[in-house]
Parts: sequence; structure tokens; C-alpha cells
Amino acid sequence: MANLRIGIAAPMVAMLLFCLPAPAWAQAGQVIFAAGDVRIVNAAGQERRAVKGAQIHEGETVVSAPGASAQLQMKDGAYVALRPDSRLRVDTYVYNGREDGSENGLLSLLKGGFRTITGFIGRTNKDRYQVRTPTATIGIRGTDHEPYYIAPPAPGERPAGVP
Repeated sequence: MANLRIGIAAPMVAMLLFCLPAPAWAQAGQVIFAAGDVRIVNAAGQERRAVKGAQIHEGETVVSAPGASAQLQMKDGAYVALRPDSRLRVDTYVYNGREDGSENGLLSLLKGGFRTITGFIGRTNKDRYQVRTPTATIGIRGTDHEPYYIAPPAPGERPAGVP
């Protein structure tokens, strides 16, 4: 009887695993510090608090409220300091622990800013590490950079500067 249950359960588990969205499989980094209201939003729009040790996956967006900030460590050793009132999406972040040609980092800065010290990808495969904003794509050619994007304000909102 136990073998019958295992025989039925195994295909069901396998089917459920294939139904999971891809970001559930691709860890990009983790939160090492969060102060204030910082959230991680997945591709389906589900939010969770960004607390120390929380994993960040491809396709997820880290959102800091005004006055809040976070520090992330990416899987290739890069550090990212997210500024207050910012939105940073991790589109792609592939690093398998060694240079094998698959390493790739693509971050989308949707609002606000961050400062980073690049990790393995940005140091060794510069063409495979980019930061996008709604108005530009930045190819990184150094180990430290600090992009800032001022989005057009929503009705009633005051921008941090000229968009």
C-alpha cells in the first residue's frame, strides 16, 4: 500500500514542481540589512518583507519606502545598497560559482537609486552586466557605480528632482 501511495505521489509532486514559476528556482542574492519599510515583490505581485537573510530571486523587485534602505549581497559577491524611495528589479542574475560563459547580470532601476560594488560578473565579464532604466541601458565598465533615476511623478507626488 505504501508503494502505491509513493507511486501516485511522485508524479503529482513532479507536476507541481514544473508548474512553479522560474524565479522560484533562480536565487540571485539575499538581504543582508534592511532599515524601514523594505519589500520584495515577486513577478505575480505578491509582497514579503525584506528581512536579513531573505532570498531575492530573478524577476523580483526590491522596493524601499521613503526613508528606508537595504543592502543586498548578490550570489557573485556584488554588494548593492538600495537608496530610500527606490525600486530595483533583478531581471537576470546567473552565476554558477565559476566563469563558464553563463554568467549574466541585468538589473532594472525603475525608480530611485542604488550604489554597488560589482562582483564576479561585473569584474570579469563586463559585457554581461547591465543596469537598465526606463530611459537608458548602462553598460558597466568599473567596479563601483551609483545610478539614480528620477521617474516622472504620479499625480500629487513631488519628484526628488527634475525627471
